[in-house]
Amino acid sequence: MVKAAFDPRNISLYVKPRHLIHFEWQNSNKIYRYALVEIIDHKEINHRSKQKIDEIGLTQEDIWKKKYAKNNISIK
Repeated sequence: MVKAAFDPRNISLYVKPRHLIHFEWQNSNKIYRYALVEIIDHKEINHRSKQKIDEIGLTQEDIWKKKYAKNNISIK
C-alpha cells in the first residue's frame, strides 16, 4: 500500500494556493490528484452549499462535467 508523504492537514502552511494536491483515501492503494480549477470570489458562492447560482440543484459530478471536464484526460 502506498503511503503519501503529503498530509492534507498541513495545507494551511502553504503561502499560495497549490495547483495540484495529492492524497490518499482511507485504505486505497491509489493516489488521488486534485487540481485547482477556479478561484471564486466569496460573494459569488453560497457559503453553506459551496455552490454558485448556476450550480444550484446540480450534483458535484454534474458541476464537474458541465464546467471542468473539457479534455480527453479529464475524469468524466
